Amino acid sequence: MRFCPPYELLDESRGRLRIKLRDPQERRPDLSLSHRNERRLFLKANYLHIGCTVPGDGPPADGQISFKFRGWFSRQRAVAAWTHQVPGGDEWLHRLRDPLGKGVVMIQAVQLLRIDWSARRQVWRLDLETLSGSMMSGITAVLPIAVPFDREEAAGVIAVIDALAATRG
Repeated sequence: MRFCPPYELLDESRGRLRIKLRDPQERRPDLSLSHRNERRLFLKANYLHIGCTVPGDGPPADGQISFKFRGWFSRQRAVAAWTHQVPGGDEWLHRLRDPLGKGVVMIQAVQLLRIDWSARRQVWRLDLETLSGSMMSGITAVLPIAVPFDREEAAGVIAVIDALAATRG
């Protein structure tokens, strides 16, 4: 399996639809990919979950950045905000807003995008769920439909990881 730029398969958990990818040049942290099934009345979705822990610098207290997406072209209008007041958080959010925005705009069909900061561990934790790279079906589709995850979206995820890694002083 290749993830752009090319990651290599590090580990595959048999039977659990979870894989780990690593950057062979060790410039970026490992990625964890898995699927989360969700059943609704008229929709069955199998969201792709991408997780990553990135060492870096940040505010002196723990916090969580969440993203809200608005409108038809929601990824172009993503709003990032701390879920609660974080001392020094506004400066960090201002510093991260543009680089994160450049990556987020490339990712389509985002269900969840959250970034946690651990001041004690000095790491950022990225959690992304998207319909891209998943399967879905519903009342009008008898067979599941594959939703592709394209190179631009992979580059967007990498851009978000690079934005978090750039905080390391």
